[in-house]
Amino acid sequence: MAILIPLLFLFSYFFIRKVWFQLRKVRTVGTIERIQIGIIRPNLVLPEAKVHYKYYFQSGLYFGSGYLNVSDFLPGKEFHLHLGEADLPTMYVDELEITSEEHIEHYLLSHAGSVFLYIDPIEPYHSRIDQVNLNSISVHSDST
Repeated sequence: MAILIPLLFLFSYFFIRKVWFQLRKVRTVGTIERIQIGIIRPNLVLPEAKVHYKYYFQSGLYFGSGYLNVSDFLPGKEFHLHLGEADLPTMYVDELEITSEEHIEHYLLSHAGSVFLYIDPIEPYHSRIDQVNLNSISVHSDST
């Protein structure tokens, strides 16, 4: 019984801390800096990618990374990833063949250039990716 009460306090502390974080998190937009395709040698390409992003919150610039599925960038499209010649990742989308990680990254960034994030306003360097922002953000210039 003497051990049960401190364990009860410990578990309740962690539970309240988790619930408190969920209540105070803020949803914001971050821009994608880099996408790395997951490769396991000798010949396996994972269907998920590591996404490096940056976001502005209050008066600071923060960086983070997380994992998303490649299918999140291409909703409703069939794709196939594998290692081709010279261990270069190759992706087939519709009837398009994209070779090399840089070209795949450029193709995925052309579909989605930002992500929605959940951040902790007290510790803004703690962030978590919610989903990909498939809406394009553009600014039109008035040129005469």
